[in-house]
Amino acid sequence: MPTPYNMAFACLSCRKSFKREFNLAEENPKELKCPECGGIAHNFGRHFKAPKKNDLKLWQKITYLFEHGFRFQKICIKENSIETVPYPETLEAAKEFVVKYKNYAIK
Repeated sequence: MPTPYNMAFACLSCRKSFKREFNLAEENPKELKCPECGGIAHNFGRHFKAPKKNDLKLWQKITYLFEHGFRFQKICIKENSIETVPYPETLEAAKEFVVKYKNYAIK
């Protein structure tokens, strides 16, 4: 029996973040209804750590990355390696990150 995973969801409108457990062999929704505002909460995967709601700079960075196809999935640039690329800490760094790793973006 496959192991269930906690997937992180975040609403970019109201900055609500929450987790839901899924058996990935059966389902892996890209979106859920936000329990706070009723908008769309996007699936950011297992490794996403949401900032505080009032940290607008970090939420801007997250929104920018999301709009460019990055949902905090692991990025391994070396074949057969467990070493991953760290996500940027600022919006300015995110702009460089998007250019550098555009081939890893989710279409």
